[in-house]
Amino acid sequence: MLKNVFCLLLLASLNAVASDRFVPGPDNKAEAKGILTVTVGWIKDKGSKYDINLIMRNEKTDAGIIVFLSDLGCQRGEVTGSLKHTFFNTGEKTIDFRPHQTKDFNLVCKVEGKPKGDFKISVASVYSNPSLDGKTVGKVIAKDLRWSQSDRTE
Repeated sequence: MLKNVFCLLLLASLNAVASDRFVPGPDNKAEAKGILTVTVGWIKDKGSKYDINLIMRNEKTDAGIIVFLSDLGCQRGEVTGSLKHTFFNTGEKTIDFRPHQTKDFNLVCKVEGKPKGDFKISVASVYSNPSLDGKTVGKVIAKDLRWSQSDRTE
């Protein structure tokens, strides 16, 4: 009996979580042509923070790239936040991509107060990884990618 109640509560909470998500259109992306494409699978607004499913794809056919979590930024309107992995901040800090590899991450952007306005993600720098070892940082090959999505409630 208790097991059935737990299962029903779990299903109800999962349903509530899924229904609060906003899915941006597929054309909403940031890109450095031939290097990196950034899109978002969904956004969940939580007032003083928002969860986001960030999807990144290495567009290079012959080389690896590296993006550091510390080079990713977020904003809500004009308020800058801090971006971390959602599950106790466990996840890649050095995000390495093999040629044409796609990775997605669930991240949380924490901002002060409860600002309104566009959801924004930035990538300060993208580095080459000529050895494809996922560790050796080469030259900066792209800078200042910016993704944004208008707040659908405004």
